[in-house]
Amino acid sequence: MNQDTNEALKRITVAEARLLIDAGRGVLLDARDRRLYDNAHATGAISLPLSEIEAANGAVTPDSVPPDRLLILYCA
Repeated sequence: MNQDTNEALKRITVAEARLLIDAGRGVLLDARDRRLYDNAHATGAISLPLSEIEAANGAVTPDSVPPDRLLILYCA
């Protein structure tokens, strides 16, 4: 899937992510394996491994993320 043609997905900069988080409009989702998250992660990030997202066919359960925020996924 090409990110540029899907309005639901958008690549943003770290600065843009920080602005969204600081404004209370975004939340960081760490898409790495949970043991990597447990070892170290960005402050305030929620663990939601890509393997779990893929197992749910891309659906994110409502109780796993704040419903009123943009989801900012990172894996590095």
